[in-house]
Amino acid sequence: MKRTILYLFSLLTWLYLDACQTKDPVLPAANGAVAVAKVNTDKAYFDVNNLANAEFEFELRGEDFGRNVPVKAIELWVGLNAPRVTLTSSMTACGNGVGCLYPGAALAPLPSRLVASDKLLRTVTTLPSVVNIKASEMATVAGSSLSALRLNDTFLVKFVVQTQDGRRFDAFHDGICDETRGQVGDCRLVIRVDNKKALYQPLK
Repeated sequence: MKRTILYLFSLLTWLYLDACQTKDPVLPAANGAVAVAKVNTDKAYFDVNNLANAEFEFELRGEDFGRNVPVKAIELWVGLNAPRVTLTSSMTACGNGVGCLYPGAALAPLPSRLVASDKLLRTVTTLPSVVNIKASEMATVAGSSLSALRLNDTFLVKFVVQTQDGRRFDAFHDGICDETRGQVGDCRLVIRVDNKKALYQPLK
């Protein structure tokens, strides 16, 4: 008898607690689209020793994840980040995240929202497309000059996606705003003023 009463009490307690929980529906994710960029490894930075001829190149396309949101165009907004960071061998050679040293300033700060100092570089309307950016063009648009650039300066290229139905996506989850190439979506690219010897590779 005592065991039956205990079972009934447990059942009533469970039903009471379950009734207290909210049952708000989980809303489906809104239809949206992002940019996807694949960097040409042969033109993946601005060579500090040859800025006059330096180029950065990537393939650009739109992605709607099968949600029927065709991409019409992608805007490229750019800004200059000059943290004046000196990278040591313990930063560039560190591979497992243990005992690593990190720069005191961010080469590619997050979040990647558009800011007042960002400038529109161009709008790409043919997708997919190969985008080539010269260091001289980037410096001019960002309000700088080739002579002012230094090792480890970075340019941020931020993507704003226009869809065929008239929407404009200019803010994305920061989880896709990293420096790993080949992810499902990109909201930006980072172009370093660098050289092959000092090229900083983020942890994988």
